[in-house]
Amino acid sequence: MSEQNGSDPVAAADSRVALDPGTPPEVLAQIAQARPELRVFVAMNPATYPGLVEWLATLGDPAVNAALATRAAAPATPLPGPPVPPPVAPGLPSTIATAAPTAEAAPPPAETTPAPASRPRRPGRVVVMVLAGVLVLAGGGFLAHRLAAGSSRAPASVVTATIHVGKSPAGVAVDGSAHTAYVANGDDGTVSVIDTRSNTVTATITVGTRPDGVAVDAASHTAYVTNFNDGTVSVIDTRTNTVTATITVGKSPAGVAVDAAAHTAYVTNYSAGTVSVIDTRTNTVTKTITVGQAPDGVAVDGAAHTAYVTNLVNNGGDGMVSVIGTRSNTVTATIAVGGSSDRVAVDAASHTAYVTNVDDGTVSAIDTRTNTVTKTITVGKSPVGVAVDEAAHTAYVTNGGGKPGTVSVIDTRTNTLTNTITVGKAPFDVAVDPTTGTVYVTNFNDGTVSVVSAR
Repeated sequence: MSEQNGSDPVAAADSRVALDPGTPPEVLAQIAQARPELRVFVAMNPATYPGLVEWLATLGDPAVNAALATRAAAPATPLPGPPVPPPVAPGLPSTIATAAPTAEAAPPPAETTPAPASRPRRPGRVVVMVLAGVLVLAGGGFLAHRLAAGSSRAPASVVTATIHVGKSPAGVAVDGSAHTAYVANGDDGTVSVIDTRSNTVTATITVGTRPDGVAVDAASHTAYVTNFNDGTVSVIDTRTNTVTATITVGKSPAGVAVDAAAHTAYVTNYSAGTVSVIDTRTNTVTKTITVGQAPDGVAVDGAAHTAYVTNLVNNGGDGMVSVIGTRSNTVTATIAVGGSSDRVAVDAASHTAYVTNVDDGTVSAIDTRTNTVTKTITVGKSPVGVAVDEAAHTAYVTNGGGKPGTVSVIDTRTNTLTNTITVGKAPFDVAVDPTTGTVYVTNFNDGTVSVVSAR
């Protein structure tokens, strides 16, 4: 697999790349390390080398284990040759951990040999048969008839659990590889840590005043929390659940997003009209970018080297999105959307950004190749949070103003509303576990998190 247009091949990888026998072994190892949602497909790849197969088996992921179980029916031919140095994620050891299976170390070195020029560049019939077997064994809503479109599963549709957290929960983020969710409790000055396997709070971390946004860098085992009243960002080591650094940013930091491959975090400073760019290796602000009025939400498309920032008000009330080129950290375009644009999420596979418009009760779908609004979708009252599940071709939108609170479900292939799910009071933010497709919704007035799963 070669880099195209200078993009990171791991960040740009999808299920087809993870399944492709022609993908180099060292790249498969990097995908398995940095892209938990693609591990099941790496496990199914007949060219995955034995050391990586053994490493995948230590993770304890049921879907990955089901995929590995099918390898007995279609064994891969060992690939002889000299060892290749393993990819090492930042902050991780270069050898496999021998202690607890849940401690994720870097995959072992790949044994590889140059691929012949005639090697196929897409999954063949054997791989499709293996995938079909895993669809039956792994369950979880995978749909076999969607193979042509890549990874797929049924959208989440039912509240299966309600978790009590702190007071006025706002931002939420999920680390699928660690089976953990992080919730910023605005009026407590804390972060609740949720074990997503048991749906229980396992730790409460004290951060700054009025924590708002939260983002996770799974590869470096770090979470970033914006403290709206402090003008700071708390850096949390997710292995120990302790605050390891506090970074001063702009006034009233709200949203935060991480570009793991670029070792960068972007923080919107609501009252300053700016975005702080943080080097996550040094936890220092390297640049401040002026955007529109009241910037709130932010999302990063790492493969496209672009960040999208929602500006709540602009020229009398209409919302606007600032497009930032993350290689130059400059605003390259502005896009007019609906009234009071609040949060934003990116579907990188379909080149679409989804923006919630609080005043309009709508979501703007933006073509990120042309920076134009291609559709406006009517959802519920006062939509705030938005998250995308690329594998299920679904976006989830929290409607904070309705009674009862609801989540709108959007089919991202047609950009149409397909379902409305009742959750708690004043749903605020939403996040999707990329591994399981489970959705987590913070209910601001309840002090709870609604867990939404597929039927």
